[in-house]
Amino acid sequence: MNFSVNYSEALITLLRASEVEIDAIEWVDKLEPSLIAQTRAEFPELAFHFHPGRMHAGQKWFAHLQAYLQACPETPFVSIHLAPLPALWTQARMQRGWLLPGPIPAFAIQRFIKDVRRLQHQVKLPVILENMPSLHTKRYRFESEPAVITRVLEETQTGLLLDLAHARIAAQARGMSPQEYLAALPLERVQQIHLAGVREGPDLWLYDAHEPLLEEDYQLLAWTLERTKPQLLTLEYFREDPQALANQLSRLQTYR
Repeated sequence: MNFSVNYSEALITLLRASEVEIDAIEWVDKLEPSLIAQTRAEFPELAFHFHPGRMHAGQKWFAHLQAYLQACPETPFVSIHLAPLPALWTQARMQRGWLLPGPIPAFAIQRFIKDVRRLQHQVKLPVILENMPSLHTKRYRFESEPAVITRVLEETQTGLLLDLAHARIAAQARGMSPQEYLAALPLERVQQIHLAGVREGPDLWLYDAHEPLLEEDYQLLAWTLERTKPQLLTLEYFREDPQALANQLSRLQTYR
């Protein structure tokens, strides 16, 4: 199992000081290709992986995807959000707190499956899909339903990028333990695991805060690794505290 971390200035500080060992850096398209090239020149021995996240329609997005894959040629999979809920609904909820009516789950799921199949014909790399958190305890739940996730993965013959923070949030929305929720997923399809520290907000709802991992995160990871065989374990830590990052990386090395 290889080990990667998302790009951050904290990570670069640690790499320059030779204080951490990783196999790859994960990049997203909020970061410019020029920064990728600059970092590759400084650390030519590291693999660079691109995580596209949400899939979009049209040739403009596909050209954008191809440019980042070219900048990160060691990318093992095209990792896409398993997100049949259209972007308009997701953005309204996350950015404004709005709950829009609809969409019809069956139509949204089938359209997403068609979009994934189209992408599979366009790219040479395997496509894997990342489970999403629940946006509400009752609305839009189909997106994170284990049965829907299983159906989409089976019909598209894709692997699973298992995001444990997302799984914890989806489990909370259902009044389940994370282990109960995870056990309902097709864990045999896991190709990659995303790790990030969640935090509880004022409303007592868990948020994918990308804060330092807590003890329960490490325990859930251990439970998950007993039941999966991922090729890649990725820490997504979005803060800029080198010591906190170093502590997490040191602990995670024991799970390899």
